[in-house]
Amino acid sequence: MRASAVCRSEGRVLLVRMKDPLTGLDLLFPPGGGIEANETPAETARRETLEETGVRVRIDPSLAVTVRYPYAWAGVEYDVTTHYFAAKLDEPFRETLPRVVDAEYNLGAVWLPEADAEARMAPVIAEAVARVLRLA
Repeated sequence: MRASAVCRSEGRVLLVRMKDPLTGLDLLFPPGGGIEANETPAETARRETLEETGVRVRIDPSLAVTVRYPYAWAGVEYDVTTHYFAAKLDEPFRETLPRVVDAEYNLGAVWLPEADAEARMAPVIAEAVARVLRLA
């Protein structure tokens, strides 16, 4: 189980650039990660956003989409279930994001215009993000 935050501000969506260690592909994802013991999916989305982007967000647990899909990372196929939550900034908008070093494959966070964000994510993830943005 995974959880991700879908944060929109100033007409842009907060995404993390990740480089697949095997294929070398530079991919974009909403910040998120695995749900830890004694943690709710909403808590995971908030924590992972801070860890991966350096940005503090508020999660709205009532605005969520849960999706199950196959996904390949580093040559391994996964059966993934992700909770995507609407999020709002819990601090002022900063176009320049802090540099975060949480994993070698994390290439940094970016704010992308909504249309560009959808086009740059895997289709199943882009669809889930679009659904959350419509809810919000």
